[in-house]
Amino acid sequence: MGIAHATLTLANPLRRELLPVEAVALADTGAVHLCIPEHVAIQLELSEQEKREVTLADGSRQLAAYV
Repeated sequence: MGIAHATLTLANPLRRELLPVEAVALADTGAVHLCIPEHVAIQLELSEQEKREVTLADGSRQLAAYV
């Protein structure tokens, strides 16, 4: 098995006048959600819906913005 990457086009469906952002992402077959860097959420003007607890690779937990 190898590492798989995908090119994604991300956009804000509520702000269609904003240009989409293209990003290369590492595909994780076990992932349930997509994580994007904060600067991408700001660029797309995505609004935070809530905070959710996430578990990091080192096993620690923290709250992260869910947009």
